[in-house]
Amino acid sequence: MSQTAVTHTLPLNHVHVPVRDRALIRAPGRPINLGLKDNILAAIAQVLAEEGYQGLTISRVAKAAGVSTATVYRRWPTKQAMFFDAIRLWRDDLTPQIDTGSFAGDVDELIAARIRFLATPLGRTYGTLLGEAVHDPEFGQVLWEVSVVPARAQMALFLERASKRGEKVFCQHADTVLDMLLSTIHFRAMNMLGREPMDAQSNLREIQSLARCLISC
Repeated sequence: MSQTAVTHTLPLNHVHVPVRDRALIRAPGRPINLGLKDNILAAIAQVLAEEGYQGLTISRVAKAAGVSTATVYRRWPTKQAMFFDAIRLWRDDLTPQIDTGSFAGDVDELIAARIRFLATPLGRTYGTLLGEAVHDPEFGQVLWEVSVVPARAQMALFLERASKRGEKVFCQHADTVLDMLLSTIHFRAMNMLGREPMDAQSNLREIQSLARCLISC
């Protein structure tokens, strides 16, 4: 009985929909494929990367996953419910576990992780979601949970470790600085709509330099 790891967010130029053979036998009835939901979530990422949010449909997801539309509907009654489940998997890409050994290094890596993700085909849909969140409170709530809450928790951890090491930290309130850094990154993600892809290296240098200025001031 083989097992293949599933890449949930698939931040690559091509997107592979993995197959996992794990199954339990239910009596009476068909086997329960424990990897099926993961496969469908991977297919959602594929469709988002290729078609954007406006092109995301249950029929396209079903085709990409190699399942029937009924199979998708059994798990998510609407496109929006399906989509929200998928973007919650972005959390680890937007805010991965970081410990570089220094406060400045931790902040640099937090910025880098966010920019790297937003520069991928999947990440480029993020700007569209920010726009949707203006009109739909549910979008805003999910993006807050996925993007802002974990970043603030991580910054609190950075500050705690820096205090124990006796390092210099931001000369302004940390939440204010974090909001400024994230809003700059996300504004540039919005600015990509209908324009050129994000220049990840240029944005990385500029925003990391800004963060360093706020540490050394």
